[in-house]
Amino acid sequence: MLSTELKQTINAAITDTQRRRHEYITLEHLLLALLDDPSARKVILACQGDVEKLRVELEAFIDANIERLPEAAEITAVHQTIGVGRVLQRAILHVQG
Repeated sequence: MLSTELKQTINAAITDTQRRRHEYITLEHLLLALLDDPSARKVILACQGDVEKLRVELEAFIDANIERLPEAAEITAVHQTIGVGRVLQRAILHVQG
């Protein structure tokens, strides 16, 4: 239902969330991954968005506000926040419409 490109972006967000040792994938993780998605990047630039400034600010926000799991904790799965679930659900509804 979702494009291959979007699936790759979501998987990149999940991988980044795991690399950072975060328990939950948030909208910030998803937006950070979208900055590397060619289609999303094109839209952001068309809206006069500063992709690199967004990246720096998102990295700082994530580092400052999202708790890391202890090194000893085993990460078996990354869970999505309610916000991420809603965004993905609306994306699917948009595609269906």
